[in-house]
Amino acid sequence: MTQSRSNNKVLVFIIFLLLLTNIAVLAYFLFLCKKPAKKPDNKDGFAAVLRKEVGFNDEQVAKFNELKKSHWSDAKAKMDQIIHMKNILFDLTKTQDTVDTTVIKWADSIASLQKQVEINSFRHVVQTRKICTPEQQVAYDSLMKKIINKGRSRKPGDGPPPGDR
Repeated sequence: MTQSRSNNKVLVFIIFLLLLTNIAVLAYFLFLCKKPAKKPDNKDGFAAVLRKEVGFNDEQVAKFNELKKSHWSDAKAKMDQIIHMKNILFDLTKTQDTVDTTVIKWADSIASLQKQVEINSFRHVVQTRKICTPEQQVAYDSLMKKIINKGRSRKPGDGPPPGDR
């Protein structure tokens, strides 16, 4: 009987020690651990980058925002269509006898829409560049090169871009 009482005391002590450890860990994460700083809500988005890196003034930002609004409404509609078509293409993987010509047809449709998105993006960059003064064009061109080449060397599955880790 004294053996079981001794075992019970040891078990109660271990449970109490585990409870204290859990409370300490919880307190550490709730009160002492610094939370990562949230990124500030930047409503200007890319316009703020154009102000900072290219030197856009208020008038240029207003013109850019008009261009951006029309460009993104069109681009979003096309990207939504691309996603819809990719879902249809993926659904074809569930059928046994999918004909190659069907897959090719869907892939060509996706490629055609993607081509339109790329052409519209090109035109948007050209129109935005026209807003720049000759001095700003050099900075704008440099910024566009950075954006185009961002993450270029990454392969699929390598994880998030370096700034998002």
